[in-house]
Amino acid sequence: DEPIQLGFAIPVSSKGDIGHASPAWSEWDGGKIGGRPSWLNPRDLPQSPIRCKGPCASQTDEGEAMRFVAQLYCPADDTTENEAAFHRTLYVFACPTCCRNLEDDSEKRRDQLSNAVRVLRCQLPKLNDFYPPTGKVTRWNKHTSAHWATITGNDRLNLCAVTGQCSKGKCPKQKRWFCGPTFQKEYLRASKNVSNGGEINLPSIYHESELVVEEEPEVTRSERAESPSSSSRAPLFPSKDITDTDADLEQSDLNALTGTSLARAATGVTDPNTLAFYARMAIGGEEDDVRDQVLRYSRWTEYTSGGGEVDETEKGGGPLWISSNDLPSSSETEFPPKCEYCGAPRKFEFQLMPQMLHYLLHYGESGEGGVQKGLSDTDLAILLEAKAKIESGAQLPPGFLEQHDAAVQNARNALLGGDRGNNSSKGGLDWGTIAVYTCTASCGDGSKVSDELGSYLEERGWVQPSID
Repeated sequence: DEPIQLGFAIPVSSKGDIGHASPAWSEWDGGKIGGRPSWLNPRDLPQSPIRCKGPCASQTDEGEAMRFVAQLYCPADDTTENEAAFHRTLYVFACPTCCRNLEDDSEKRRDQLSNAVRVLRCQLPKLNDFYPPTGKVTRWNKHTSAHWATITGNDRLNLCAVTGQCSKGKCPKQKRWFCGPTFQKEYLRASKNVSNGGEINLPSIYHESELVVEEEPEVTRSERAESPSSSSRAPLFPSKDITDTDADLEQSDLNALTGTSLARAATGVTDPNTLAFYARMAIGGEEDDVRDQVLRYSRWTEYTSGGGEVDETEKGGGPLWISSNDLPSSSETEFPPKCEYCGAPRKFEFQLMPQMLHYLLHYGESGEGGVQKGLSDTDLAILLEAKAKIESGAQLPPGFLEQHDAAVQNARNALLGGDRGNNSSKGGLDWGTIAVYTCTASCGDGSKVSDELGSYLEERGWVQPSID
């Protein structure tokens, strides 16, 4: 089986050329999260802004404007024998309202979970209008929308200063382009709060990070050479919180660290998918810590769902679900649907992890905004002492259970991105995981497919709510 690839968020380099900001495609790798989308085809863009098709669309004329979350560069020409998939990028947009305010009615809830995100796919052959065939160039600007705005006379290609999508007009006061009055006002308000040339904090834009990808370690611990990308990660569990004694903990102790065995024993968590999720996060131990992964990639791998209760530590492929609830499998509804462009089946390609919220919703490395930057020595001692007492059958002393529950919650917060109740300024974005399913033919030749989406084809995503 092909190894599962894990994505990690690292600070944007000083050069800042991530996504397709550089025409040197031979240097492209990974992708990005947050910020504004970096369009593979900068000319034939979707009409803006990308809008939600979920329940919020029935409450307004056109649905809420979705927020850009992530993009991933993942060519598929060798896999599909479609030469037009030589360059291939997938984009994920999310609706904060529909990701968080869930319907109680089962049918409406399924519709919400399948429409709370929108996934776009764009691809190009090696020879195209936008990038040099060699992948190396010194002077080049055909990869920018500004170039095509000048060449075609289409002012909409002067991208919105907030969303980075097609604009609808230029504000004479701010001398910038916007895709609607809402974002025009947002930029104006935000700019008034900036002094001395500081960075403008726009509520509609999530914090930007670069996405680097590496193989998931084996279930048994393995050693690997430290790479620049891994050494530059900002872990949720800092090494200063792990002592030499902790490095010798057995798997049961690692489970305690992430709340697994204790959650089953003392907080009533018995969901096999939840327990498998926590266990999978700890497989690398200290030497190969992967708990800060923000993405899991396993394109079109065959797998058996087993009724939705798959032990992902034993079976490869497929999403790593955070619980057994709100899964896409249903006897009444086929999900994902076949590709509407070519009829090929869609299969799982990658998923966005809840840890990504830590990077999207919070800035810096200092734990701002309520982010728990690792377990304290006190919390770790409480978890391990409670584990020993529970497994020996001893009764927890008065007051200790409350301390234990608080320590378990701190472990979950550290693993899953901190206090999500403090992200109202960013629209309350929340999820357990987002699974993305794509056309297994990776159809299309890179040309324009519709007025609404330009050269971008729509794929499908499924939001599984958080278990908080």
